[in-house]
Amino acid sequence: MSIDKDIILPVLSLVVAALAVFIGPIISWVVAKRHTSSSEKNVLLQTEASLRIGNKQIVAPRRQAWINSLRDLMAELSGKCAHYWAAGFEERRDEEYQRVTELEYKLTLFINPKEEDHKKLLDKARLMVAFLEQGKEADENFWQAHKVVIELSQQILKKEWNRVKEEI
Repeated sequence: MSIDKDIILPVLSLVVAALAVFIGPIISWVVAKRHTSSSEKNVLLQTEASLRIGNKQIVAPRRQAWINSLRDLMAELSGKCAHYWAAGFEERRDEEYQRVTELEYKLTLFINPKEEDHKKLLDKARLMVAFLEQGKEADENFWQAHKVVIELSQQILKKEWNRVKEEI
């Protein structure tokens, strides 16, 4: 059996052309798929990097400003309460007590009510102010509440500072 070269050449050409028509697009699709997934990964990595940079440039300074304001608020509230207590009950003025009340309500608006330690700080600050209203009968209770308010403030400030450090 002899195979004629004139027949084999056109048949092989047809087979190669058919393979190119069917296999070529499959190979192109596989290559494109690999390239697309690596491009998508690059886009995701770039997005994550942008978010981290945004946190460093926007969120961290705002959180630091909030921490500073909370520190000032708690220093003034605890300081005014201690001064108001130490000034003597006969010499108290309404303006002083009004300022303590304003600071108490400012703290209410300042904290995150979803965080347990923040709620606890607010409760203890309110208790401290309530003992302040009671006068000399609440001496030991006032100073105990005052001490707890200071300790909770320090814990919250430390926790928030650690958050800032992690974001930077």
